[in-house]
Amino acid sequence: MIALPALVLSSLLALADAPATTTAPPPPPGPPTHLSGVEVVAGPGPKLVSSFPAEGATAPAGVIVLKLVFDQPMTADAWSFGHAATGAFPTCLAHPRLLADQKTFVLLCTVEPRTDYAVQINPTPVFASAGGRSASPYLLRFSTSDDSTRNLHDALVQADLTDDDDPIMGWNDGLTGVSSSAADAAPKP
Repeated sequence: MIALPALVLSSLLALADAPATTTAPPPPPGPPTHLSGVEVVAGPGPKLVSSFPAEGATAPAGVIVLKLVFDQPMTADAWSFGHAATGAFPTCLAHPRLLADQKTFVLLCTVEPRTDYAVQINPTPVFASAGGRSASPYLLRFSTSDDSTRNLHDALVQADLTDDDDPIMGWNDGLTGVSSSAADAAPKP
């Protein structure tokens, strides 16, 4: 048997005979602290919910409207497309356009027949929601067939879009993504 000093032994016996105590839960957090120039964005980042072409799909060659639909309103001038390690990259206009629903980006491209494509969506996190949250990077892979689309109207229909969803920004769009036609914006005599 191990001999314990009398002080330690009496302390252990006193603790064993003491009534159990409960500790009160910590108080709830106080109101948020506001800092000048700092904005805290809450909620999950935007997620890509659908695309045209869809992941792994086969699309006609020629004119194509690359369509990306997110689950929340997005920022028109916050986007990023890039080359992937595998697959060709389509030939596209320099800027996508955010449609009036504020969740759908469209980008006019051309693609070659019988080719595998891979587009890195948001390789550097720039696609952002209207609340400032970045979307996660996504790799979109699709291939093309021998069929060919030769005009923008047919490409829009294939992407389940209308002629109002024109992926070409007008001269007065600025990068806002919501276009009014040049005829509507021209000064009246």
